Amino acid sequence: MLFTVIGTLSHELGHITMAELLGNDAKLFYGSMTSAPEGYWEDEDVIAFQKFFEDNRDKLEANPTEGEKLLEPYFKPIEEKYPHNPTRSILITIGGPLQTILTSIIGLFILYFRKSKHKSEFKVLDWLGVFLALFILREVFNAVHGLVEEVLGKTQFYAGDEFRISEYLGWNVWTLPLMMMMIGAAVSLYVIFKVIPIQYRFSFVLAGLVGGLSGFAIWFGYLGPILLPVEI
Repeated sequence: MLFTVIGTLSHELGHITMAELLGNDAKLFYGSMTSAPEGYWEDEDVIAFQKFFEDNRDKLEANPTEGEKLLEPYFKPIEEKYPHNPTRSILITIGGPLQTILTSIIGLFILYFRKSKHKSEFKVLDWLGVFLALFILREVFNAVHGLVEEVLGKTQFYAGDEFRISEYLGWNVWTLPLMMMMIGAAVSLYVIFKVIPIQYRFSFVLAGLVGGLSGFAIWFGYLGPILLPVEI
């Protein structure tokens, strides 16, 4: 349960780190982040936009088409002062998956140097390596979630990091998600069935499923919006 939350927030911190390196100011929310050029949040036009949005949130969300027209006079001067930079935006997008991949690699290095594959008893550091290595499961989850929505016909646009990166590179939107899903699945199967001792394997998989789903539900459904609510 805990590592579900840690994995989510550390992924977003990967985006934030990249944003800060590029000179942006960034904010962390429970399941996402946002960033903007330095001074953006203190700009009087941005403050006016935020106030109007908060004061009229229900009306704007009830009728998005009409809401866009009402927001345009507030948003247009902001857009002129802070034009969209596609290159900077995609680099910030890359920061999240990059953090996930690097964390998984660190976990694999720990398992390698601990020679965990050949142990019958696991210590704390071995388990830490397992959990870090399995951060890559995020790539499997994202792709499977996208595939389910595709089959059910619920997908209107692909908002996941890997989909956006594929689109930016001019590839089919599914290219990178499916590549990362296969890599993530290979790493995860190796760790679970080759590294974790057999006497722990069933309980680990069962606890992972129950804890992962419970952690996701509790964080995204209850605690997250309270502790790190989304702001515009």
